Amino acid sequence: MHSFSVQMTNTKSISGLMVDRKKDGVFLEGELGLIEEIELIEERVLMVKGMNGTIRIDLSRDELLQALQPQTNSG
Repeated sequence: MHSFSVQMTNTKSISGLMVDRKKDGVFLEGELGLIEEIELIEERVLMVKGMNGTIRIDLSRDELLQALQPQTNSG
């Protein structure tokens, strides 16, 4: 399991927020603005900080590097 958090500096930066109780889903869309910092905290949390907010994702360095590898199409 991977956790995440989204922190926005103001509501003007959020362009969409939808909760679909029938499908048990949530959609959040916004504008981080100019990226100020990208950091891997303690090799466990990827943080992307923009002028309008911050996104944190529980993701190790190995998982991040693996996800960035080109996908091979076997079949």
